[in-house]
Amino acid sequence: MKNKMLWIGSVIILILSIICFVVFGVGTELLRVFTGDANKIKFGSYDGKNIVLEPNTEFANAINNFTTLMRSQKNELDESDNFYIYNYAFNSAVQSEAYKKAVKESGYKPSSKIVSNTMLPFFLNQEGKYDPTQANLISDATKKQLKAEVETMLTWRRFENDLFGGSKDFGDIIACLSDYTRAFYINTKEEVGKSALYGLKTSEKESQFFANIGSEMRAFDAISYDKATYPNSEVTKFGNENSSLFDSYALSVITVTDESQAKKLLSQITNNEVTFEDGVSTYSEKYFSNGYGVVEQNFAYQIKDTLENEADFEKIDSLEKDSLSEVIKNVRGYSIYKCTGGKTKADISDEKTFDAVKSYITINKQSLIDDYFTEKAKAFIANAKLEGFDKAALKAGVEKLSIPAFPLNYGEASVAGKLDAKDAKAFLNASRNESFLEKAFSMKLNDISEPMIMGNYVTVFKLTDIQTEKADESKLETIKTDLAGYDQSSAQTVLFTSPKLKNEVSKTYRERFLPQ
Repeated sequence: MKNKMLWIGSVIILILSIICFVVFGVGTELLRVFTGDANKIKFGSYDGKNIVLEPNTEFANAINNFTTLMRSQKNELDESDNFYIYNYAFNSAVQSEAYKKAVKESGYKPSSKIVSNTMLPFFLNQEGKYDPTQANLISDATKKQLKAEVETMLTWRRFENDLFGGSKDFGDIIACLSDYTRAFYINTKEEVGKSALYGLKTSEKESQFFANIGSEMRAFDAISYDKATYPNSEVTKFGNENSSLFDSYALSVITVTDESQAKKLLSQITNNEVTFEDGVSTYSEKYFSNGYGVVEQNFAYQIKDTLENEADFEKIDSLEKDSLSEVIKNVRGYSIYKCTGGKTKADISDEKTFDAVKSYITINKQSLIDDYFTEKAKAFIANAKLEGFDKAALKAGVEKLSIPAFPLNYGEASVAGKLDAKDAKAFLNASRNESFLEKAFSMKLNDISEPMIMGNYVTVFKLTDIQTEKADESKLETIKTDLAGYDQSSAQTVLFTSPKLKNEVSKTYRERFLPQ
C-alpha cells in the first residue's frame, strides 16, 4: 500500500509542478534550497544519470511541491518531515527518469494537438470558455515551461496506461486539486466500454475469486486469561520448591577472551605478582560485572546462565571467602571468580528475590504459566458446556467479548474485510495466526474451542454466527482497483530494487543537512 501511495503521490507531484511551479512561480522553500552550498548536490543516480539538486530539475520541483503538500497538513515541518520530502522527491525523479526513458525508446511523443488540448483548461474563464485575456496574463516563458511540464505528465500517463491500463481511482484522488486537473486523467482515458484499451487486464474469474475470499464471515464470543496475571501465590510456590536457584553470592570476577592469558593471570595473582583488583582494572572485559569487577547479577540461576558448562557452577558454589576459582569457561571467554562473602540462602519473602523468581518463570518457565491458565480454561469449557458460555464467564470472573463477523483473510489483504479486535487484545494479531484461523473456520455453529495460546493470552472462543455475503458489482469494481494497485506496487518494487538505482539520499541528507 505504501508503494502504491508513493506512486500516486509522485504523479500528483508532477501535476502540482504544473499548477504550483509554473503558474505561481518558484516557492520560498525551493529558493531556500538553492542558497549557499546546497545547490548541485548529488543524491544518487539511475541508469548512470545523476539525480542532482539544482534549479529547473524534476527533483527540485518535487522537493518544493512535496513541501507545499506537507505544509498544507501541518504548519511546522521537523527534520523527519524534511527527510521524507527529499526521499519522496528523489523517488519521484527516479520514476520520471525511468518512465521517460521507456516511453522515449518506444518512439512515442505527445502530439502538439494533445498537448494543446491538455493546456487549454488553464486558459478558460469561469464559464468554461477559452479566454484570450486569461491567456495573455501568462508570459511566453511560463507557457513554454507549462508545455514542457504537460509533455512530461502526458509521458507518465502514456507509461501508466500502457502498463496498467490507467487507474480509475486517480480521478477521485486528484479531484481535490482542481476541476481542470481532473481532466488530465478523466477526459483522456483510453477505454473501450468499461475496459482499459491498454495494459494488464483483470479477468472476471480472478475478480470473483478474490471477492469470494470474504464471502463467508464468522462471529465469535470469547474469553481470555491474561498471562500477566499469573498469581503471586504460584510464584512463591515455585520459589520455595526451587530455592537453590535463588541463593545469592558475593563475588568478583575477571573475564578475558584467551584461556592462556586467564591461566597466566591466575598464576600471577596466586603468587602475589598482581592483585585481583589490578587484574580487574587492567585486563578484565567486565562482561559479567560492574566496572569494579563486582558480580551484580548474583543469583545462582543468573551465574549458571553465564557458564559454558553448568556443572562448573559447583566450583563457584564451593568457594570460601577470599578464595579464587580455577579458570572457568563461560559464554564470552574465561573467568576467574573471587568469593568476597558468604552465600545467602534464598528468602522468597524478600522483594528482590521474589521479583527474581517471577522474572525467571516469565523468561525460562513460560510453560508453567501456560499450563496454569490452560487448566483454568479447561474448567471454564466444562462449565460452559453445562451452563452456557455467558454463565460460565460470570462464574469464572472473566469478561465475555463478542468478536464481530470477519472473513478468512490471512494478513488482512485489502481484497477482503478484516478482524476488528480493538476490544479484544488477545485477537490483535489473530489475522496472522494460522492455528487460530484454521480452528475458527473449521468449527460448527455453537462449537466451543479448546484452550488456545494467543500471544500473552490463553483464549477460549465459541462460534456464534456464520454469515454469507455475495459480492455485488460495487465490490467487484473495488477488487479490480485493489488488484491494479498490487500491479503498481510490484512495479514500484522492481524499480526501487533495480541494480540501475543508486540511492544516496540518507547518506547525503545526513552529511549535508543535519547538524554535525
